[in-house]
Amino acid sequence: MDEQQTERQSGPRLTDGNEVKVAHEGAIVHEEYSLRAKRTNRIARLTAKPALRFAPLNDRLLAKLQEFDGRPSHPARDIESRPMTFGTVPGEMMWSRDGIRTGTTYLYFHGGGFFAGSVNSYRRMLEHLARVSGARVVSVNYRQLPDVHLADTVSDAIESYESLASTSETPDQIVVAGDSAGGYLTFKVAELAKRRSLVTPAALVGFSPLLSLDPHNKRKAATRLVRVNDAYLPPSRVAEIRKRWLPDGVVIEGFADPFNAVDYYSSPTFLVASETEMLRPETEALATRLADRDIPVEFHVWRRQVHSFPLFVDFVPEAREAISDAVTFVEQHVPHSGASANRVTHSQA
Repeated sequence: MDEQQTERQSGPRLTDGNEVKVAHEGAIVHEEYSLRAKRTNRIARLTAKPALRFAPLNDRLLAKLQEFDGRPSHPARDIESRPMTFGTVPGEMMWSRDGIRTGTTYLYFHGGGFFAGSVNSYRRMLEHLARVSGARVVSVNYRQLPDVHLADTVSDAIESYESLASTSETPDQIVVAGDSAGGYLTFKVAELAKRRSLVTPAALVGFSPLLSLDPHNKRKAATRLVRVNDAYLPPSRVAEIRKRWLPDGVVIEGFADPFNAVDYYSSPTFLVASETEMLRPETEALATRLADRDIPVEFHVWRRQVHSFPLFVDFVPEAREAISDAVTFVEQHVPHSGASANRVTHSQA
């Protein structure tokens, strides 16, 4: 799609007239926003935010969400998709029918607060990533609440990564990515790969990543430059659901908060956050900590976007732009050995 087509579909860009404040010196700021982004923000505030604020987070509701996420979704005509298992974790591998242009594989962990989301609900975003990157894209249906606790979810994430790495001819070209809760798993995989002496991820991509189970903890030196005005994440619910994520007696391997595991990270890292979302301060602080350790890092802050906005590739043009930016970053930092480099040897689901 050329720039003129994109402009006709998304309409003119808007601006608030004031600059976005940043704490990270190298931050890339996107001050203009589309009318579609503004509408999405408004819809989220009127619908999703009240639901997340007042809905009872009991087992019945969580089971209903999983039932909804489990509904089948059909691949686009230009995408090849294959159900697979990675260790014991079910998932899919997908790629563009136009051909695989690189040996890189993306392992993408969906978001959803560890109680919602699935490969099916993220399919359009995953397919777009496959088209833009020309790479294979893998995503898994890791176990979630209410069936398991967060320690089990983390176990599924590292198991799927280890399985993918062990059966790939180019394990050094696996990019681990995710948004929100999936961003948490992205950085846990990077940490545990180092602890277990596994191959290091070629790069990390975090869209609005959850880097702490207590985002309001002020001991992290995460500078808050603007008032939190998250489009649909109510900060008051985080403390409540944290008890479900990690009840007393449940222990996560390594650090419970990926923010504290920075000494275990060495991969080039691409980070995205919305200007006023709850998770921006720690995302921006992580970018600074990585830069201080001379790790290649790129941090983008976007105005008027909702949390995890790259999910909305079918509606918000900035979602497609953010994914393209991530792919460009990966292409700049991950060596490619050709489209035939990865063989598909995982067991059929």
